[in-house]
Amino acid sequence: IYQVTITVPEEFLGEVMGDLTSRRGRISGTSADGHFQVIEAEVPLAEMDRYATRLRSMSQGKGMHTQSLVRYDEVPNDVQARIAEKSADQAQAA
Repeated sequence: IYQVTITVPEEFLGEVMGDLTSRRGRISGTSADGHFQVIEAEVPLAEMDRYATRLRSMSQGKGMHTQSLVRYDEVPNDVQARIAEKSADQAQAA
């Protein structure tokens, strides 16, 4: 599980928070920093694939994020299957 800090202009807050939730993220708080909003969340690493690109797209290039490992957690069975399938597909494509 990664601790993620995301800074985006206010107008993109809703879309970014919705995206984090769709990635099984748990938002722990938000705060204002001038015209920007800072979002603190915990998100599984498996869900952060290509996140920087997605964040740039959602925020018109104005968002930024940092992430750091905070702990290991058990992966739900359905997610394990999805990760294994994706890995197998990538191995076959290589």
